[in-house]
Amino acid sequence: MKKIIFSMMIILAILASCTYMQTKKEEIKVPEIHKGTQGVVMEFLPELPPSEVYEGRYFEIMPKIYNKGAADIQNGMISIGYEEQQIYFTSESNDKFDLAGKSVFYPEGTETTKSFRAQARMLPPQFEHFETAIVASACYPYKTEATALVCIDTDITNIVRTKPCKTQKITFSGGQGAPVAVTSVEPKMLVHEDPERIQPEFIIKLENLGKGQAMVKDKVFDACTGKPLGEETWNKVELRAALSDVELNCRPEKIKLTKDQRIVCTLEGGIYKEEGTYLAPLSIEVNYGYMDRMVKGLEIKKIEIK
Repeated sequence: MKKIIFSMMIILAILASCTYMQTKKEEIKVPEIHKGTQGVVMEFLPELPPSEVYEGRYFEIMPKIYNKGAADIQNGMISIGYEEQQIYFTSESNDKFDLAGKSVFYPEGTETTKSFRAQARMLPPQFEHFETAIVASACYPYKTEATALVCIDTDITNIVRTKPCKTQKITFSGGQGAPVAVTSVEPKMLVHEDPERIQPEFIIKLENLGKGQAMVKDKVFDACTGKPLGEETWNKVELRAALSDVELNCRPEKIKLTKDQRIVCTLEGGIYKEEGTYLAPLSIEVNYGYMDRMVKGLEIKKIEIK
């Protein structure tokens, strides 16, 4: 009898353990990688640079760089801006960085810290102190990826009354894990030159929801190394889109981020009317460069000699 009771206790313990493991397993949440409006986020380590420094003294500048978005960064650059009349750099004032984006293994993204060394110059005799600033700029290539199920309705004359889906505008909120976001997609089913087909067209809208500036992807290094950039460099992105893995023809090719901007993507080959009405995946990829900045005030003090 004792053996039977003991065996039953073991079985109950195993069942309880399995139930506990199953409950714990159900609590595991997959991180929302393509969500949010952040790319690079920066901060200075405490007192690096300091809030104040005496003339002639050396000091460290240590910015911490986080990739809080979904895209990986390769060949990003961080550059330190300063007043040359007041500060002298004993190291290079810029450095490159690579950072992986958010993933299942790194749900918060990855980070790195860079170190720079500088010296406060001697103040002119008439100055007791001088207020200046340290500016850290991060310039990096980035991309936004968005997907949506769109309704393809080849019955544009509405002969069929009952359909599995309806062609309608899709809006996105909360971003796609990048500072430039796809905010809406408006599908349109148009007449094709071939009477046996229809031509799907998609009006796509974008918005810069980050705190920095978008730019032409090829100008990332120029933006962080002080090279002169024309007005056409800023707020420019490139977009590609595909319907069921078939690439669409999108125009304009170079997109200026403005409030009334719209990108029109068309499936030139069209779709045969016999396909009926169905849901299809639309994928959008936006490529661009991006710049984020942070500033810290620095007071240079004269050494008092008594």
